[in-house]
Amino acid sequence: MKVVPQAFYQNSKIEKILWDGLSCALEKTVSHTDTQNQRYLASHAITLVRNGKLQIETYEGKVRVVQKNELILLPKGMYMISDIIPKNDFFNAMVFFFDDDVCDAFLSNFEQLDSKKVFGTLRIDFNEDLRLFTDTLTSLYKGRNQNQFTRAKLIEFLHLIALSKQGKDFINRLQSLKARERKSIRSFMEEHFDKPLDIDDYAYLTGRSVSTFQRDFKRRFHISPKKWLIQKRLDKAALLLRTTANSVNAITVEVGYENTSHFIKAFHKNFGISPKQYQIQYRKNALI
Repeated sequence: MKVVPQAFYQNSKIEKILWDGLSCALEKTVSHTDTQNQRYLASHAITLVRNGKLQIETYEGKVRVVQKNELILLPKGMYMISDIIPKNDFFNAMVFFFDDDVCDAFLSNFEQLDSKKVFGTLRIDFNEDLRLFTDTLTSLYKGRNQNQFTRAKLIEFLHLIALSKQGKDFINRLQSLKARERKSIRSFMEEHFDKPLDIDDYAYLTGRSVSTFQRDFKRRFHISPKKWLIQKRLDKAALLLRTTANSVNAITVEVGYENTSHFIKAFHKNFGISPKQYQIQYRKNALI
């Protein structure tokens, strides 16, 4: 699973138009079908499909297909994403990521619209105002390595969506993100402990503030979430080292670490031996 937009910054097929931390406007162009990619969106995102199609599967199993010249709002979270490329053609999309600060600055202009909370994705019509904005943004900033206008331009983009036919629903969904539905900490963490996420991410995904997540977690597991995550990931790593021939680098990724040296250091501290030595020693013992 890749965490975006961070991973997109390192991808040569994705061009940065404007960016500032976890808020950015990117353009993606690929000519080979890219399917069933598990992504964790570290910021809310709006994707405009300009050629081809995009299939989105949410964590709850709902599937949405975004057609050419359609936009979709994807709140921060986990998704399975597939680029669908027409035969002998290419896929092209613009992706706008906006963090909580940008979202809050935008929402500060609106009163609470509806007491009923609405969650999930939202398909948005690509009207003339949005077409003019995206065309102008690409023309003015593509290839110029600018970032000081990122937040202002993203807020302008959100305001244009607020003026569209889906505007009221769009604002309500963003407002609803402040009151996300809580998920069971125990079942969610047992299923996703091996993802490359930090405590802030797990708190958000289970519908809690960081302080509430830490309190609820300790009440259920009688240990801090950080210590629990380290132990669960290292226990899974030890199992993989005993039962597979996977490399240390591959296992690093499989258990949710993004840095191999950090994984090796944590493993050695816990087991008193390096992962490679652990694997070799276990194989020797198995042959005796």
